[in-house]
Amino acid sequence: MSGVLRFGERVVFSVVGVLLFAAALTLSIRSLAVLYALIIGPAGSAIRLTAAFLDLVLLVLMIAELGYTVSLSLRGAVLSPEPFLIVGLIAVIRRILVITVQEVQDKATTAGINMIPQSTIELAILTLVVIAFVFAIFLLRRRALT
Repeated sequence: MSGVLRFGERVVFSVVGVLLFAAALTLSIRSLAVLYALIIGPAGSAIRLTAAFLDLVLLVLMIAELGYTVSLSLRGAVLSPEPFLIVGLIAVIRRILVITVQEVQDKATTAGINMIPQSTIELAILTLVVIAFVFAIFLLRRRALT
């Protein structure tokens, strides 16, 4: 029974790996289309298209890290928390970029004089999360060296 479960696990991980690869490939092609539009498009759309390009590229990186983790599982290697921290770090950076681009595009803010804009609070929290992820990755790598 244990062998059947192990085989089923390998099949599921293999299917997930292929799906992740297909998604990364599709998004890479899509990012090339956005890059082409950025090159030939009007200057007024440069910020929006650059943000879309960066968003797609960072999403491909996230999927690649997840695919790497799946491939580690298939090889029977012990899973490390580092790839998950890197995926989280990339996701947080993606969110920071999205918020920043939204702020640039929405130059006229509707927040009151005495109120802190919601995006500023979110950026502060996301910055703390980035620092925590980087510190955790630093500690993991330092522990691996000793």
